[in-house]
Amino acid sequence: MTSPFRRFLSIGLIVLAAVVLLTYQPALRLNFYGDDYSFVELAGRSSLVQYLAFYFDPRLQTGWYRPIQGMVFGIEWILFGGNPLGYHAVNVLVHLVNCLLLFALVARVTCRWRAALLSALIYAGLPLISVAVFWPGDADFLLTCFYLSALLCWIVYLQQRARRFFVATFIFFLLALLTKEFGVTLPLVLLLADRLLLRERATFFALVRRYVPFIAIYAIYLPLEFYIQSRSVLTNMYGYRIAEHIILNFLRYLAALAFPWGLPEPFDFIWLAFVILGLGYFLLARRDTRVIFLVLTAILAFLPVTPFPWFFTRYLYLAVMASAILVAFLFDQAARRAPRFALGVSLVLALIVGSNAFGVANAAVEFAELGRQTRVPFRDIAQRHATFPTDTYLYFINPPTITSQLSGMFFLRYGGGVRVASNESGNQRANLRDHAHAYVVWFDEERRTREMPVEKSIAAEMRPAPPLDFDAPIRLEGYELARANVTREQAIVLILYWRAQSRIEEEYSITTTLVDARGNHVAQSRHLLRALTPDSLIVDAIVLPVANVTPGEYRLEIEVNALTRVPILLAPIKVIE
Repeated sequence: MTSPFRRFLSIGLIVLAAVVLLTYQPALRLNFYGDDYSFVELAGRSSLVQYLAFYFDPRLQTGWYRPIQGMVFGIEWILFGGNPLGYHAVNVLVHLVNCLLLFALVARVTCRWRAALLSALIYAGLPLISVAVFWPGDADFLLTCFYLSALLCWIVYLQQRARRFFVATFIFFLLALLTKEFGVTLPLVLLLADRLLLRERATFFALVRRYVPFIAIYAIYLPLEFYIQSRSVLTNMYGYRIAEHIILNFLRYLAALAFPWGLPEPFDFIWLAFVILGLGYFLLARRDTRVIFLVLTAILAFLPVTPFPWFFTRYLYLAVMASAILVAFLFDQAARRAPRFALGVSLVLALIVGSNAFGVANAAVEFAELGRQTRVPFRDIAQRHATFPTDTYLYFINPPTITSQLSGMFFLRYGGGVRVASNESGNQRANLRDHAHAYVVWFDEERRTREMPVEKSIAAEMRPAPPLDFDAPIRLEGYELARANVTREQAIVLILYWRAQSRIEEEYSITTTLVDARGNHVAQSRHLLRALTPDSLIVDAIVLPVANVTPGEYRLEIEVNALTRVPILLAPIKVIE
């Protein structure tokens, strides 16, 4: 390597690092978002043994099996505690490492150093994937680091036959697989690199011996993942199925890769058609297997998410590298064929890098606003309470933010002495009186946060007393009343616990009525009970405002469709000034 070339390479890598750090500087001002709060709270509340068991024991998994992601969060908690700056700085640095790995891969395979540097520069700031860098709880950036490391080691192994690179590839494969499920596609990509990039002649049995260790991991991992996903709350709640939406998602992801700066529909699909025709002509004319490798690898990188009933561009964090490489080679080819236009090509590239940085800055503003909106319920309460006493329990009714995330927000603000739950945090009873201090929190018609302390003991009783069976396969197993004495600024908060005796397809209407001594209906609430699955507990929370109710003594009448010959009564209920 000559001195001028070494100088060019050094300057290029410094420029790449500067582009990444300057482009993602806004990320360092962001707060936590989404699952970050859940991860941080788990790390802060758990002992080492509990923490390791939670991430490595498959029986404890309720969403996915990602122990490496959990270990990274645990280390970050030790280093940074509740300061989001450290977590975002790690993300940005790993993103820089991924850009360097991309540069190394392209350079290793093609020996075109300028094209390799252009690929990394274009990829470095694509706004399409910025959320994956902004969001510490997103595992794609970490998965990509292991994924690319494995691919780089594999290419070196195939070129040099040094066994240590085979071992390194296998280790990085395990790390990728235990970081996110997408890692399962990595052995297929290694095979594609073997057959399409290096194209070394090998017998069938030689190939089998080469990939047996990876197949052996499949034999262990796939049954484990099937067991976890069969119990997964996410899979059962949101669905992961083969249906017609897969085709639309597939086309959407392809369209995003065809123009990673974003085009509105239907122009993105029109452009996708032109790109497919252009690539088809190129492949027929040039028969370049490296382009086939890029296309197939990109598809494999996003294919596992197409069955989800949504479309998120952050899933393209790895796949969009193929787009960056193809665009970079177009620039490099233009500069090679028309040297007099090299300055113009450089200016266009600089414009792309600058517009990328501008797009990332705008995406950071949008990401921050989205995070601010999810923190509204927490913020409203935090503004009213500088502190909470130890063993305080906050129970939310139908919160707009996921309960585990709310819990993490309160943990970071008030420490481990505050616990948070809701009627949406699984099939669990509220147990309002199991804590020294308890509040129920609900949201009024204008979505403002309202709160009310739980009455430690109440005289109100339900008649007839549960458990109650009906002329249908449902049972009322119990109830909790937050307060039997409420002011007109508060509300009657009643939690009913239902259980299905068998599978129920129809919905049941629950009517709750506040009745005075003369039998007059002074307030009423009606809602549909969620579909019941066999033997599942449904936590049915009812909020009945009493702002317009005259102070006095009342009773609650609860009716279930026409199944109750007489209403279920809960009394006495008092409304006071």
